[in-house]
Amino acid sequence: MTRYLIAPFAALALAACSQAETDDIQQEPVNQAQSGQANGDMTPSSVDVVEVASANGNVDTFLEAAVSAGVGETLANAEQVTIFAPIDEAFGAVEGFDQIRQDREQLADLLRRHAVPRTYLSSDIPQGETKLQTLSGETLTITNENGQMFVTGPSGTRARIVEADIEGENGVVHAVDTVLVD
Repeated sequence: MTRYLIAPFAALALAACSQAETDDIQQEPVNQAQSGQANGDMTPSSVDVVEVASANGNVDTFLEAAVSAGVGETLANAEQVTIFAPIDEAFGAVEGFDQIRQDREQLADLLRRHAVPRTYLSSDIPQGETKLQTLSGETLTITNENGQMFVTGPSGTRARIVEADIEGENGVVHAVDTVLVD
């Protein structure tokens, strides 16, 4: 029961946040035809990536952690962002996650590792490997293996994209099955 009450609260808390500093992020506009909006996507244009992720319901732990670490408003207010959000079950496999949650800066770094300052739909990722710089300044490797997509973190942790292209006004969320830990 608690889980169902937290997601709406997280969305409201994030919606109320003020504009975050994103001056150091270079961003490129997304073509509406590429984003799906010109193809009948009925997602309201005023819904940011954090709100669509909250409505999705399987990345609540990521969103709760983002609010707690102060990263939620950065993601909600970014002009463009792609979030590789671990599903709730993935956090259960992270050794010492409760301790990481207690260190706000460590938690923020972990979450920033899952976001890049540009919108990348799954159709934007070519076959093979693509390197992307995260909001934490680290490099992720996105691998497209005949349509199956994987994300490899800086330390070699590999996650599979289990749900792609959850679109919001300012970007996209891809749900992944593993947390990209150090």
